[in-house]
Amino acid sequence: MKILGALFILAGVILFAQFQYLPAFICVVLGAIFMGKPRPQPDEEEEEEASDRELVRVDAPLQKVRTAGAEHRRLAFPVDGVTVNNDDGSSRQEILRDLCDGEDMAIVELWFDDYLFGGKLHIRVMTDRGCIGEIRLKDVPTVRSYFGKSVRMIYGELNREERENGTEVYLADVVIIEDMVAKETAEA
Repeated sequence: MKILGALFILAGVILFAQFQYLPAFICVVLGAIFMGKPRPQPDEEEEEEASDRELVRVDAPLQKVRTAGAEHRRLAFPVDGVTVNNDDGSSRQEILRDLCDGEDMAIVELWFDDYLFGGKLHIRVMTDRGCIGEIRLKDVPTVRSYFGKSVRMIYGELNREERENGTEVYLADVVIIEDMVAKETAEA
């Protein structure tokens, strides 16, 4: 958690240097939260429940994550197609490797590119270096439901995984942090 906090603070400094004050402030606050005092270790019975609080997978997108003050909900959506090449011939794995810059994990800014294919809406996951994949088709309605809502932040978490045969592959998740306080205020 401390590494994640440090990454958020670093992102905040970079955003501040780019005169993006609101995202910089949010990154620094999230960094401070992640770098805060360590939580007491859970008992064996609570261990599985505690791991569920850290990250909500898409299969349960409406489960509220209990955090300090329950001020936000954190949802992660796996990015599909990370091993496929883009239409322009660029390798998504090379893009992810460059974004990770030799680290096992990285946090990156991203955005979405909607398009229709076969009569269905698809969402490409884009970075400043190119497309890294797509939101799973079954997750598109859920991800789109957060557009225009009280979302505190959307970012990408990249990580390197070593396969059994010794090769490495880079994976990505889209993380949406929903501002629960703003949501409750808007619903009231």
